[in-house]
Amino acid sequence: MAHRPDSTLARARLSELYADNLKQLGPRDIVVASCGGAGQSLIGNILFEAGLNYVDAYTERLQADGTAVGVRTHAAYRDRLASLHDKDSEAGGPGAIRPWPRFVKSHHPPEIFDGLPVGGVWIIVRDPRDALYSLHQWRRSFGEEEWDKVPDEFEDWLRGPGDFSSNPVEDWSAFYQAWEEQAQGYEHATVLRFEDLKQRPVEVLEPALRELAVDVTADTLRAAAEASSFERMRAHEDAVVAQDAAGERQPRMIRKGAVSGWTSWMTPGLAGYFSDPELGAVARQYGYDLPAPAGQAQSAG
Repeated sequence: MAHRPDSTLARARLSELYADNLKQLGPRDIVVASCGGAGQSLIGNILFEAGLNYVDAYTERLQADGTAVGVRTHAAYRDRLASLHDKDSEAGGPGAIRPWPRFVKSHHPPEIFDGLPVGGVWIIVRDPRDALYSLHQWRRSFGEEEWDKVPDEFEDWLRGPGDFSSNPVEDWSAFYQAWEEQAQGYEHATVLRFEDLKQRPVEVLEPALRELAVDVTADTLRAAAEASSFERMRAHEDAVVAQDAAGERQPRMIRKGAVSGWTSWMTPGLAGYFSDPELGAVARQYGYDLPAPAGQAQSAG
């Protein structure tokens, strides 16, 4: 069994805004839980484009009526992401989306939600090699809090420490094992893989929404997915950055969004960090086949 997230470390990552937003949660809220780099911007954009209520509890203040208002101090971040930018504009304001169910973004482990009457969880998962690499790239460019900053080199970061365990790889295992266990106690629980969202979004989202009694047509979901393509989301960010950066080259939040992107950077040395038995066991629960440790045959399960 994978390690559990360290509750003390996890709660140390809880901002005042997020803690306040937790007090607003109820049975019509669905936690959208993922490690960073797993595709929150993709699922959030699709849900918004489909007229559904996805909220970023890190940068919005949740309201009792289901709506949420962007916090001004996070405006530069929100402008870069198409759905958040449109939501903050008059055309994409609260009246343009149905308030319930409310889908609440979270990178926190489930201990943060203990005792809260939420209605369920959508677990968003991505191949840990791609997810952790993407997370490192994001934090290297945009990390602001001291704990959010990372070494420039990916391997140096992989050595640890992690956010709520000894290292980032163990973070991934602990996070997804903990959420899989927590999900068993919710009325609604769904696992959505980033790779499936990229390749067949309508087929995976239709049953997930149907379970919540949300009636959205396949055509609406198809159009929402097309509006959330990497090309469109990157074009939006490029326009915002070009306008604000006075022509200087800036890092991008919408980087590549590739499936199996790890094949372009993996080395034998880096592969060793992803051969941990606990990581392999948890990854297989979500359909990912990672290499076994040297000298150990990998289970076909």
